[in-house]
Amino acid sequence: MNLLKTIGLNLLLLTVLGFVACQSGEQKKKTSQNSESDIADKAFYHQTKLKYAKGFEINILDNNLKELIVWDPWNEGKVFQKYYLKNRGDQFEGKLPDDGLMVEVPVKSIAALSSTQIGILKFLGVEDKIVAVSLRDRIYDEEIDKRAKAGKIQAVGHSESLNFEKIVEIDPDLVMVAGFMKITDRETKLMQAGLPVAYNIEWMESSPLARAEWAKFIAAFFNKEAEAEKHFDEVEKRYIDLKSIVTTVKNKPTILSGYNFKGTWYMPGGQSYLAQFLRDGKADYCWFSDSTSGSMPLSFETVFDKQHDADIWFGPGQCKTIKDLENLDDRYTLFESYKTKQVYCYTKRMKESGANDWFESGVIQPDVVFKDIIKILHPDLLPDYELHFYQKLN
Repeated sequence: MNLLKTIGLNLLLLTVLGFVACQSGEQKKKTSQNSESDIADKAFYHQTKLKYAKGFEINILDNNLKELIVWDPWNEGKVFQKYYLKNRGDQFEGKLPDDGLMVEVPVKSIAALSSTQIGILKFLGVEDKIVAVSLRDRIYDEEIDKRAKAGKIQAVGHSESLNFEKIVEIDPDLVMVAGFMKITDRETKLMQAGLPVAYNIEWMESSPLARAEWAKFIAAFFNKEAEAEKHFDEVEKRYIDLKSIVTTVKNKPTILSGYNFKGTWYMPGGQSYLAQFLRDGKADYCWFSDSTSGSMPLSFETVFDKQHDADIWFGPGQCKTIKDLENLDDRYTLFESYKTKQVYCYTKRMKESGANDWFESGVIQPDVVFKDIIKILHPDLLPDYELHFYQKLN
């Protein structure tokens, strides 16, 4: 895998180095150092601590750079992409590394090409830096949506439909995408054009808290790591507190999840974050012993054979009513959970446009998602709680 260096930023750094080198005399040197000290953001040097996430790591180097590594979840021990972050206003010393992308931080603008990134940017308080998204009608947050409608945020597509020319024209400091298996040709073109591409692979983490901890990854590009840690610790505490209320549960409902899409039923793997929600909530899921972190592709027949009598069905597509489910595939009516109307979908906070807050802020609110799941699995434990993301299909 070729790891590319941002050409434009390298030229900027070399210019800065040249400028500093050309100054003469102790007074000029002192003035320059004082000026840079005033400009530089000390928050850059906060050492991030990770508790759950395995997909990335952050290291502060001796040469005033920060190393940010994204590990390849499909090839253990291999680097998917590496970044070297340079603090604005800080003097760079030494040779520029050539095995990763150089990014000057805090970035002033970002193309956030996944809904989960929008939710995390809002969580970090830097949503005003968003200048591009994949699809404008998939924005759930009202304030961000207003900015998009006002033309302050552009739609640039995603994956194979990515509008390369439009992104280059917008010229964001950072392009953030969801990583899938490999770096695409379009993403490589963006990097060759001088636009650093950050890969967010939070969806391959094996727990909800690990997934939420990718907020620290995004925070590194904004010098917001200290704030991210503080907010994450609060989320973690609420999640752990919720786990404590199900410790003595005896009844464990059996669970069916997902749905049949174009001939394949994508079932959450036993080591996926969705399975961890069920494990933490004291459910009985027949795929807990599976080792898959993402989704398992199964046939309809396999799922029906193993799970046709499951007590509760979670997340069948974008359904809002039980009739929607039947319209997708009339074979769904054969499942016991359909017959007993114990079907729940994360569509309570979904707009007519298809924008769904589950995808936007669910990743950074695992405690709220977990509370929904506990309410569904063991309603007596939270008698006064109303579902936030999920709704029962009637």
